Amino acid sequence: MVDEASLDKVLKWLGFEVEIQRDCTSKKMLSLIQELAKTSQRDWDCVMCCVLSHGLEGGVYGVDGGTVEIRKLMEPFSGTNCPSLAGKPKIFFIQACQGSRQQDVVYTDAGTPAHGYVDNNAVQAKECIPSHADFLLGMATVPSFVSFRDGASGTWYIQSLCQNLAHMVPRGCNLISILTKVNADVSKKVAWIDSRLKTQMPQPAFTLTKNIAL
Repeated sequence: MVDEASLDKVLKWLGFEVEIQRDCTSKKMLSLIQELAKTSQRDWDCVMCCVLSHGLEGGVYGVDGGTVEIRKLMEPFSGTNCPSLAGKPKIFFIQACQGSRQQDVVYTDAGTPAHGYVDNNAVQAKECIPSHADFLLGMATVPSFVSFRDGASGTWYIQSLCQNLAHMVPRGCNLISILTKVNADVSKKVAWIDSRLKTQMPQPAFTLTKNIAL
């Protein structure tokens, strides 16, 4: 709920019309996405979908334990299936683990980052790279690894994303620059797991044909 509230606040501030859907089954999740694509309008500047869930290989879980492949969440917005958004950004942020491995810390001259807890209820997500133009897919972590959260303040990835959107959009930064800063911030955090320091590396992937200025 912390991540949901943070996203709701920053996206409304950015001018998005926000619709929140909670506790979706796998079937409901897919039907909502398909309906959004069907009802999209030519005067929309872009569309954004944020999924906060647990993951599995190639997809995310619904509350029923069923799965939805990430590519099936994105496919309805391809230029062929959704001509009203052709040439416009289709942005997806997925907060879920991509595996069960934990990334070890590599020591540098940087200061010691904040601590957190592992979100371990997910497995690997693969084949999530968008195959059509003007897609951006932001994953909380690289393949095979877990993502982390703080019980009180939310997940590392979503909180960094919201904070950097709020700080950097007024400075005229484009979305790729913002996601690069998110990568840097999250990668500096650490969690103690079995007496060892672990960290996290987000992964944006995109087929954008132009910069996105929100």
